[in-house]
Amino acid sequence: MRNLQITLAVADEQYIEPFLLYARTGEFAKQVSVRAFSKVEAFLAAMGEGRPDFVLGEPDFLSPWLASEGGKGVPWAVLGGGEESIALGGPVLLPFQPLNLLLTAVMDLAGSAQASSANGALTLSGKAEVLAVYSAAAGAGKTTVALNLAKQLGGRGLKVFYLNLETVDSSVTFRSGSGGHQGREGGLPELLYDLRAARETGELFRSPLSRYASFQERMKCASFPPLDRPDELLQMDQADTTALIDYLAASDMCDIIVADTDTESHERSEALLDRADRVLWMLTDDLLHLQKAAGWMNHWETRQPERFYALLGKSHFIVNRYGDHLENTLPRPEIRPFAFLSYIPSWKYVSREDVLLGSPIFQRDILALCEQLGLGERGNRSATGRELAQAAGGWQ
Repeated sequence: MRNLQITLAVADEQYIEPFLLYARTGEFAKQVSVRAFSKVEAFLAAMGEGRPDFVLGEPDFLSPWLASEGGKGVPWAVLGGGEESIALGGPVLLPFQPLNLLLTAVMDLAGSAQASSANGALTLSGKAEVLAVYSAAAGAGKTTVALNLAKQLGGRGLKVFYLNLETVDSSVTFRSGSGGHQGREGGLPELLYDLRAARETGELFRSPLSRYASFQERMKCASFPPLDRPDELLQMDQADTTALIDYLAASDMCDIIVADTDTESHERSEALLDRADRVLWMLTDDLLHLQKAAGWMNHWETRQPERFYALLGKSHFIVNRYGDHLENTLPRPEIRPFAFLSYIPSWKYVSREDVLLGSPIFQRDILALCEQLGLGERGNRSATGRELAQAAGGWQ
């Protein structure tokens, strides 16, 4: 895969020199190639001869370029912060910030733009894997598994995004007060609004994920701030959900998305199951739970057979709260356990949510599940994930 071709256009040569040095020798050396210009005339001439993947420049450079035919179809961002920068109507990045964060934001913007189709809708770029944690019956420990999975994958060096699509978010306390949401203009509600607006107007959607989400140190992953009310989720249809997931998957700030949704069948959950690359289908060794799961499977097989078999083809059945053996007979031949997660008796008496992320036995089982799924470390990205968590409070 070739490097991302970036054109940098700023008047200050003393800014250009360290930028080029970092891009050529730092952690992004194998991911980006940068060509820099300090004169407007030279920049415009070069842009007339070729088209880079992304342009990062000051307003004095971008204004004449955007007014020309050559400025159409190339993703860009303003390097600045004043009224002149905002007036151009595109994404604005502050020049004096850690270069690793600046280049991460540039790659995020470039990835989102490349994933945009001609009509403004987002399509999968194939970058981040979408892993849905699902159960056809309540009480299987979906959210506990999803949170532990996100934490362990984040701890292994992957850049993880935890996406909760439950109508009533049961993970709220894990994501409040730990990531620092100051500066996040609106989180998920604002992102949904912006995605809808882009689809309606046919415009390229360039806003970086860091504008809406933040890194959660306790969970070792990123997520949206918790919602005060479920109104936005209740209004989400299948198109909204698919656009949201595609946008996240296209972001260079994500290696994997761990998504959690309701057991009830609605457009959000259906869209997630359709869009997911793999589904972890949670089960418990409980007669009523297994009967309900089989009932839903029978219903889907009768009403939507193609969709049902597509779902089965990418599902891994996980038995949670497992003892030494299964007491009940599995109700359908397709239900073949892929992994077992231990029953933790002490969780019955837990009064603090963070205890659910600290069981050594359960963490061992989750790590074993990660190995079975083939989700290991990605050494070339782990440093970026750590730096995002440490520098300037995470995603800024």
